Amino acid sequence: MTIYYTKLKGMEVLAEQEGALLGSVRWVVIDSKRKQAKALVFKGRGVAGEKWAKVTDVKRIGRDVVFLSALAAVRDGPPRGRDVRDMLGLPVTSLDGKRLGILDDLVFADDTWKVASVVIEGGAEVDLAGEAVLGEDTLLLQKGAQEQLRRKKTTGGKGFLDRVFSSERPAAKKKKTARKSSKRKSTRRKS
Repeated sequence: MTIYYTKLKGMEVLAEQEGALLGSVRWVVIDSKRKQAKALVFKGRGVAGEKWAKVTDVKRIGRDVVFLSALAAVRDGPPRGRDVRDMLGLPVTSLDGKRLGILDDLVFADDTWKVASVVIEGGAEVDLAGEAVLGEDTLLLQKGAQEQLRRKKTTGGKGFLDRVFSSERPAAKKKKTARKSSKRKSTRRKS
């Protein structure tokens, strides 16, 4: 399973042992060299200022809540590492010199908290290989990353505005048009 930074941001943080609601995730700190998340920073109910916890103290992640093992995992002061918020919007390029776009999201493996993949603006996702570099000014991905991009599949459940302003005709209307033209041909032949 994977954890998207943009989904994690805003989730409630709960100390399971004490049943204490600590606030919500504000940002994530990563180690750029190891390409791994280090800490979750949160603020909210009953918490004066921002607090943080190591990702190793995360017991599990639910649909809406991040469960820490206990209140003892909560730390004060700023954590060391790189703020993911500073990375969003950076250009993403492959090591073979192809510009892929702008970084939109980071995806972590839930068991190791390693950066498993990156999401480029528009929703395309590509896995991170060992030679990838999370640089200060740009993200450099492995050679051939452009061919490895996975686009989000759009389902038939488009919204109203998408259907109204779409440049494509719905498949059902195309079939009806084909039937009408074949009926016209057959009535002309009979006359």
